[in-house]
Amino acid sequence: MGNFGSKKNSQTRSKINNIQYKYINGRKYYDEEIANDLTPIDIEEIDRAQSEHYTFKHMFGGNISAPVEEYLSSGCKVLDVGCGSGIWILELATENPKSHFFGVDLSPIFPDQIKPANTTFIQTNILHGLPFEDNEFDYVHIGHMCLALTEEQWQNIVIPELIRVTKPSCYIEFSETDIICSSAGPIYTKIIDSLKQYITSSGLNPKGAKLISNWIKKHSPNQLININEVIKKQPLGLWGGELGKLNSENFLEFFKMMAPRLCKYLNITQDEYLKLLNNCKDYEWDQYKPRMNYIRVWAMKVGNGNEIHN
Repeated sequence: MGNFGSKKNSQTRSKINNIQYKYINGRKYYDEEIANDLTPIDIEEIDRAQSEHYTFKHMFGGNISAPVEEYLSSGCKVLDVGCGSGIWILELATENPKSHFFGVDLSPIFPDQIKPANTTFIQTNILHGLPFEDNEFDYVHIGHMCLALTEEQWQNIVIPELIRVTKPSCYIEFSETDIICSSAGPIYTKIIDSLKQYITSSGLNPKGAKLISNWIKKHSPNQLININEVIKKQPLGLWGGELGKLNSENFLEFFKMMAPRLCKYLNITQDEYLKLLNNCKDYEWDQYKPRMNYIRVWAMKVGNGNEIHN
């Protein structure tokens, strides 16, 4: 299919079938040779990711920011890369029955049988190439992958693949959460610094969420135009009302999951680490009133005179 024929797809399926996992504190992770993803593959992480999804949806007033609503309602072909549980696809597919939605992810935690008829989920690894034709999709979305991909992978593999499968004059959209908060107190800053150290040691860029638009401008200047970036600064902590509480719960779950990895950078025990997190939640966040960034970037693939529907 396209640049990735049956031989390539066969090799990819073989690699996926041979995926190795490891367990840390009873939670399941990919082996580093398979993926850089720092987050586990279990029901707790699915719940956390879905909470993040709903927060994004609330912040931006919907599941998409690119101007594609008209095409979704009239019928088009959509791809979601790193679809996870498939919640983004399931909601949009239900709202737009004339369109067909494809979701791909390395982990098959998406629905297999009970799902809308206009959805298709495929287990694959984008780093081995997407199993689709060139110029196949009217709209391509990728979300929450900055803690799974290195800067080199973004620039040399992922962004070029997203561009390849997108039709001319159609949109690609990125959704990311920035882990670096503004106005953080001394304890939370210390925890964030340890996370940045760990992320960097894993070959990832802790500033990746804020760099996507720059990567696009720098490496795809003749392929993507009309680049838009929207950053929503949102409260972290009970001081921010229900939204601040939701963000707090989401971040606490993330940092609890990271405890075994960050304790060595902080040179403390896990019990001491959890006390620091609770201090942030109960006192420091209300005192310093930190804010976190939700980011969306969308851009149009350069056209060749065709409309969004060929």
